[in-house]
Amino acid sequence: MITDSLKTAFGLDCEVSPIQVRSLPVYLKSGRKIYKLKIESYAFLLVELSSDDRFGISALKKQLIQYRDKTGLETAYVFKTLTKLQRDKLIGNHIPFICVPDQIYMPLIGVALLSRLKKDQEVITDKMMPVTQSLFLYLLYQKKEYVTKTEAAQALSVTKTSITRASEQLSAMGLIKDETVGKESRMMIVAQGRDLYEMAKKYLINPVQKTEYVSVNRILKLFLVAGESALSERSMLASPKIDCYAVCKSNGLIKQLDVVDPKWTTEKHYCQIELWKYDPKLFSDGQSVDIVSLIMSLSGENDERIQGALEEYLEAYKW
Repeated sequence: MITDSLKTAFGLDCEVSPIQVRSLPVYLKSGRKIYKLKIESYAFLLVELSSDDRFGISALKKQLIQYRDKTGLETAYVFKTLTKLQRDKLIGNHIPFICVPDQIYMPLIGVALLSRLKKDQEVITDKMMPVTQSLFLYLLYQKKEYVTKTEAAQALSVTKTSITRASEQLSAMGLIKDETVGKESRMMIVAQGRDLYEMAKKYLINPVQKTEYVSVNRILKLFLVAGESALSERSMLASPKIDCYAVCKSNGLIKQLDVVDPKWTTEKHYCQIELWKYDPKLFSDGQSVDIVSLIMSLSGENDERIQGALEEYLEAYKW
């Protein structure tokens, strides 16, 4: 609680209550909670930012002046978390703030800053996370001028926070550009089709988490054709003796399949199933897995026939 933190830090009784400020424009209220703080003979406006608020120091500084002008009250921002870099930027720009429980910078009352802070996270740029690869493939195949983070989160069935982390990684890799227009967070790819794939391939991961063999089951027809089976449909590669299918590792239908060991079964008919780190159906436009994911799933194969067929498929593919 803010009141507890202030009392602990400065030994002063205070009162915090939510208020409605009708004179504020919509963009200064949307997604934010506003309170009035009474402490001794002082009154302050507290503006609590939402977890999705992509605040920038320049914008916060300008908005602070607007809050003061519209309400006549000294204003402080309330944050749920802060990194050391963010805290230092706020202090350097003389912006009052509270981050419960032990980060308080309100010069009119006092300053209490403990060293315990969330470490600034470095964006990993060697390989994509599974959600990052999902976002990349979505942007690659959408072929749009831009895609909003809200749209991507809904399409991929992940949280907006996950999309934000993934977009930060893609930005650090130089594959997309982020832009905020009004309330929209837009992502734009820096190239198209084959060119974008070539830029990204050193960062791409094998989507296959695990491979198993299962008895033939009609449920398999609900999955996508993958591996050499998919490649043989799109090249001169001969069909493999064992059919291969791909499914997301979290798909509940997997429980209905009977796993077999080819060395210890008398069954003549069984299939290979790849359990993927993301849902392959999100990017397929037919019965087989998408081209980029297929290439990465076979990236560890040293068979010259397979590598030749992959190159053949890639050259003929219409981006």
